Amino acid sequence: MTVDLPYAGMTFERQKTNRMNLAIETHNVRKLYKPRGRPEIVALHGLDLAVAEGTVFGFIGPNGAGKTTCIKILSGLSSPSSGSATIFGHQAGSEEARACLGYLPEIANYHDFMSVEELLLTHARLARVPRAQQREACQSALEAVRLVDRRKSRIRELSKGMQQRFGIAQALVGNPKLLILDEPTSGLDPLAQKEVKDIILALRGRGITIFFSSHKLTEVENICDLICILHRGKLLQCSPLDRLLEVSGTVHIRFSGASPQLVEGATLASQSSEGSMIVLPSSQVDRQIQQIHAVGGSVQQVATERLTLELAFFNLITQAEHRS
Repeated sequence: MTVDLPYAGMTFERQKTNRMNLAIETHNVRKLYKPRGRPEIVALHGLDLAVAEGTVFGFIGPNGAGKTTCIKILSGLSSPSSGSATIFGHQAGSEEARACLGYLPEIANYHDFMSVEELLLTHARLARVPRAQQREACQSALEAVRLVDRRKSRIRELSKGMQQRFGIAQALVGNPKLLILDEPTSGLDPLAQKEVKDIILALRGRGITIFFSSHKLTEVENICDLICILHRGKLLQCSPLDRLLEVSGTVHIRFSGASPQLVEGATLASQSSEGSMIVLPSSQVDRQIQQIHAVGGSVQQVATERLTLELAFFNLITQAEHRS
């Protein structure tokens, strides 16, 4: 169940859920950069997020939208200028929060002379896995990413896809409740992309919350339950995928009677004695129906044409640009 909250003239949907079940929560997070001799840069403008435990959360936006800044704040690599961010109720960056999450950055550099097993054991120690449980934790992580048979291979001997799977393994080795994956399939061939996607879906089946940033919108559409669109540091939309595509879609209104005044964005697509049809944005449906009734017309059918995530994303970004 969701409730709509106003945000800068747009809609932000916060999941109505017990706060104890929130994996990620941010309140009015702002991030300012003050380069010497240049005007300050506002990377995030009061960001509000609520991600329920067990969700695969898609975080998308153009380059420069503020995604990496947000990820750094959540992972404790940066602090907000104002506002708050929590991981399972713990302040982001705190020891308790770090213990809850595993992180795969967009660009990860490994000691490629080490073997898969050696390096993963190092990450297990860094994640403070008890010594007696480290090998078991490594085995479990390698099984999850299907790299058990390459445990003795040096990192430099792995393909790019295998190295990315190793990156997920090092994020998993501490048995986190939350994974933050920044562009996990960037630069991979289609087969390797599918392998990573299958791993993410399997991890979702284990109840792990996944915060997933990607420029591959088809991939996000196939994997994610909840999607956030960020643009110039502002939240444009945050909602379940089905709702996002429905809200962003085009609506067809079939009616009979005299032609009404058309509202903004509406087009009279067809007109005949048997009935006429108006095509318009979903946000204008109620106003258009009022205009039909105002001239004595009768609404026969209202149908929503669902969009792909790619088209919904493009429409929202274009609308935001026109408003700015």
